[in-house]
Amino acid sequence: MAKSPETGISLRSWRILLPLAGLVGTLLWGGYILADRVRYVRSVDCYVQGKITYVASPVGGRLIKFTVNEGDPVRFGEVIATIDTTGERYNTAHDTHLNLSPFQNLERDLARKVLIEREVADARDHYHRGRDLLKNRFISAQDLEDLETTYRKKKDQLREIRRLIRADRQILAISEVHPRNRTVFASIPGQVAQRLVNLGETVRPDQPLVSIIDARNRDNVWLDAYLRETQVWKVHPGQKVRIHIDAFPHLNFSGHVLEFIPAASQAFALLPTQNAAGTFVKVVQRIPVRIVFDDLKGQAIFPGMSAEVAIVRKS
Repeated sequence: MAKSPETGISLRSWRILLPLAGLVGTLLWGGYILADRVRYVRSVDCYVQGKITYVASPVGGRLIKFTVNEGDPVRFGEVIATIDTTGERYNTAHDTHLNLSPFQNLERDLARKVLIEREVADARDHYHRGRDLLKNRFISAQDLEDLETTYRKKKDQLREIRRLIRADRQILAISEVHPRNRTVFASIPGQVAQRLVNLGETVRPDQPLVSIIDARNRDNVWLDAYLRETQVWKVHPGQKVRIHIDAFPHLNFSGHVLEFIPAASQAFALLPTQNAAGTFVKVVQRIPVRIVFDDLKGQAIFPGMSAEVAIVRKS
């Protein structure tokens, strides 16, 4: 019998061991697949969805100022654009009076603030000079105390006028800042996804100017996983989910099943399939399942990203 010169194993033994090893490997792989299907419901047809907020112009006019570009972070209440409304029908004398009133209040309080700042500076100088005079006994301790009281009152007045100015600015944020201009503010914090108009264009009332996404808030992003209808019986709300997002290959996210979308995907198609008599072919439909994140791990997850999910059946 011929033998291998290196191992001394006969060729007949190799012919037996190799198929046996293949059979064992196939059984192990099949056992792994079976155990995985018993433990998880998997789907690769899964995408990140999110809330996209469109900030619109409340009035019509010409866009004379645009302060953001696509990708810029914005804070809540930050100025996004200014609309020139000169000549619009709503810019009547009555509207102008309503708009000018808070504007004039702000101008008046700003002028008062300048005067009070000067008075605070003078009171501070008098107080510091009084401390030097007290050391040389040119004034009494009572005189220094009076100077200190005056200095403290002036500082209180300065704090109060600053509070009034902040209130005036908030009122202006609600009303039209200027009889001819209208300021548009960011309604949520986040990041600009799209800039839908350009500087100098004329916009209509309620026309969207930008879209904003807050991708770091887990309440604003979620997953829609499309499961085969033959898998639906294995899934129920509350089950834990292991999430893998293609954009973050080294991170594993966790979540849970929130709810089922109560219709198959083909029910939302613009041209649903019509099964004519004699040409019917049964196709397994996909049921959307909504999954929410338990933790974003500090990452910005944007709508449209691809993902894979593994729903833990016994959870």
